[in-house]
Amino acid sequence: MEKRQKDFCMGCMNPLDGDRHCICGFSIDDYKVSARCLPPGTLLTERYLVGRVIGEGSFGITYIGRDLLLGIIIAIKEYFPLSYGSRDVRKEEEAIYIYQDNGKKGLEHFYKEAKLLSQFHMLDGIVTVRDFFYANETAYIVMDYIKGITLKEYVKKNGAVEGKEALAMMEPVIRSLYIIHQADIIHRDISPDNLLLTEQKELVLVDFGSARVEDSAMTQSMTVMFKRGYTPKEQYLRRGKLGAWSDIYSLCATMYFMLTGIVPNEAIERMLQDTIVPLSKMSSVSLAQKQKSAIMQGMHVEPEERWQSMLELYDALYDKKEEDALKIKLLTKRQFKAAVLLIVILLLCIGIGRKIKYAE
Repeated sequence: MEKRQKDFCMGCMNPLDGDRHCICGFSIDDYKVSARCLPPGTLLTERYLVGRVIGEGSFGITYIGRDLLLGIIIAIKEYFPLSYGSRDVRKEEEAIYIYQDNGKKGLEHFYKEAKLLSQFHMLDGIVTVRDFFYANETAYIVMDYIKGITLKEYVKKNGAVEGKEALAMMEPVIRSLYIIHQADIIHRDISPDNLLLTEQKELVLVDFGSARVEDSAMTQSMTVMFKRGYTPKEQYLRRGKLGAWSDIYSLCATMYFMLTGIVPNEAIERMLQDTIVPLSKMSSVSLAQKQKSAIMQGMHVEPEERWQSMLELYDALYDKKEEDALKIKLLTKRQFKAAVLLIVILLLCIGIGRKIKYAE
């Protein structure tokens, strides 16, 4: 197995040539990462080869990897709470020691993230989960590797996105979020950091670590999750009522950034004095006034003044002619089964009616 590990570049996970060189230019000798991260070449469950770190946060580390069984490049997300865990790979310790109950509860949420994502593996614009397993006293999620950069990086490098292009890029994400909301799941962390732009200029929403299943009494008495400029008012408040409108705020604030290159003022500041410049006053943004107003309504400080569902937002942003097609596409499995059952009943009724007519 060690020989197989040496056959792949730890930077891009593609096979190395005969001289052990890779065209990506990654150098293992120059690679530096914090001591808490797994070293490149680590093998998990005798199947997943770990490469370089591609993301590191307070609750997890994401590595590029390779599925040696299927021969594909993947992303491996490891649960590692920075405040509640420790590991020193310099002593060849791969196991993580989690020393607080909060960290152990976080492990349960990590499992729920994988479970949530696995339900939506066929949706456009949503990262696909391939596997989940426990190892090293922690847990791992294996996902599709998205080759690209964050929307935040793209806008900073290339400037604001043209209006029609921005709408086209966001459309699959809005469609998929509607389905996710139908399952009573709220992402709670939509932002330019969590939207990856592929080489085909397709947006993919990642990091469902903050997602929660909504119920009728769901309030923000749980852990507060916020990102400056993109978090709605109710998510800051201890008893703020969360719902689809919360993700709508974050999504529309992200679109505002896409279209202008400007990070919106924080919702908590806008509660006191709203100084955000409306899109309607920006001639450089190439959208119809109706579409500009739709985005600004989605960014309204007060939750009840926003669109209450992604379908409402979609109808306001896109051509009405597509509305019927969207509603058909967004049927949940339960709705689809109910529709099929109704059709069967109607066909049976028609058949019975004909039999009665012939009998007469």
